[in-house]
Amino acid sequence: MELVKPKRLSVGDTIRIVAPASSMDVLDHTAVHRGLENLSKLGFKVEVSSHANRRHGHTSGTPEERAADLMDAFTDNSVDGIIAVWGGWNSNDIIDLLDYSAIRRHPKVFVGYSDITVLNLALLEKAGLVNFQGPALVTWTHSHLMDWEVEDFRKATMTTAAPRTLEAALTYIDDPYYWQHPDKPPQEVKNPGWKTYRLGEAEGILIGGHLGTLLTLAGTDYWPDLEGRILFVEEDEEGGPAGRIAREFRQLEQTGALGEISGLMVGRIPTVAGLKEEDSLEMILDECLRGYDFPVVTGVDLGHTNPIATIPVGVRASLDTINRILVYRESGVED
Repeated sequence: MELVKPKRLSVGDTIRIVAPASSMDVLDHTAVHRGLENLSKLGFKVEVSSHANRRHGHTSGTPEERAADLMDAFTDNSVDGIIAVWGGWNSNDIIDLLDYSAIRRHPKVFVGYSDITVLNLALLEKAGLVNFQGPALVTWTHSHLMDWEVEDFRKATMTTAAPRTLEAALTYIDDPYYWQHPDKPPQEVKNPGWKTYRLGEAEGILIGGHLGTLLTLAGTDYWPDLEGRILFVEEDEEGGPAGRIAREFRQLEQTGALGEISGLMVGRIPTVAGLKEEDSLEMILDECLRGYDFPVVTGVDLGHTNPIATIPVGVRASLDTINRILVYRESGVED
């Protein structure tokens, strides 16, 4: 399918916040206000979808309600971009209920991560829409916005500059529970940088997201085409202990995915996930990547620590694990 790109965001555009998985009502209301205000300070008009604050069990609404909110955001001509509240649970409830042809006719910037990985992949594979794995509303509620994170969002969604290089941020914050204590000052520390696990260079279409969520699509019609693609994955604080992360990488290997991809990027995994020196990510990769020779880099600034890169899903890129950079060969948006 030929890909379509959304129009780039501009100052004055309207962003609609949607909750395709868990409810916004779970978040501290003061933090939510700060998140909406921070997006407004970027120059956007911000509005919230009908069911974002509703609670229906562990989600923000019935599958039909959540799907309708997302479809309305895409088809409403007054809306220019769409950002998920956060992830949570069960975006996969709604993927059979979306009108991908209508979405393709109304391409818009769509941004989310974690459980939203399901939608990132479905929108790419079924609508051909380039979209973004990146900061959700919950990210903007942080009491300390990181300049690198804000600037990368701007570059990815508001400019068409290409080629463009992504490299490690100078600092990072390892606190996936920041949304539970929004007024607690973060601990920003020096970033040791991305770590080369296997030297090499690769080129291909970028695809990926939260590993556990990605694997929920295995065996379904939504499992993505991975042939020749650069795969990026990450895990969250609930991805531990190490055995669970190892199980996910083993399942990824057993799907045949590792025999198809051209390169692998692994996001920084929060310390609370439980990896440690005697049961490390490197040990897991040693087992599961045995027999493959594609380049691999770990500790990338994506996922459930901050800063979070805004990665255009579906664009061509080059990965260089020798110099530890990713080069976007094209923009994820158009004028």
